[in-house]
Amino acid sequence: MRKIFTRENLVRSIVEAILIVFSVLLALFLDSVIQDRREARTVDELVSHIAGEMRSNLAIVDEWLPYHRSMVDEIDRYLESDELQVSLLTADGIDYGRLMERGLIQDFYSISSWQLAQQSEATSGIDFEVASKISRAYLSQQNVNLTIQRFSDFFFDRQAHDPDQLANSLRILRNLLQELSGQQSVLQYHYRVALEAVDLTDMARD
Repeated sequence: MRKIFTRENLVRSIVEAILIVFSVLLALFLDSVIQDRREARTVDELVSHIAGEMRSNLAIVDEWLPYHRSMVDEIDRYLESDELQVSLLTADGIDYGRLMERGLIQDFYSISSWQLAQQSEATSGIDFEVASKISRAYLSQQNVNLTIQRFSDFFFDRQAHDPDQLANSLRILRNLLQELSGQQSVLQYHYRVALEAVDLTDMARD
């Protein structure tokens, strides 16, 4: 009777089994590599959008911070002069436009990229230190936005347009501008730190 399980057949079966297992493991490994690269690409795109948004917001700070600081000095000048204060009075109340010819701010700090990132699972792939610095920057930005909202509350307050309350209103406006300037200075710092961290991460990856 012919032997079915010869030594040669046994060796061939073992080799085929090893090849099958190796093929499966190789396929799983390649799939994992592809998935990791896809996730890394998603994280890179996410960070790139956030960095672009921060750079745009930093440009706003760089433009408007000197103006807001100069407005603090300008209001101080008005507070020291009754004649200048009288020049702000009109038949309708107080002309703040004469004092702030550029208004308060013509641009708005964006937060859309950061909000979208927080809703994405890819955010967990961002380096912890980088993510922390980005988060601190946006928290500082939130404080700035809240203070800007307080300016709206101020200008919509009837008392702010009462000529009899002019000096007091100017002091309130000055304090708000000083607070805004301080917060923007902090924001400027956090933006630069966060962007530097992103750039260093990109350089290390390259």
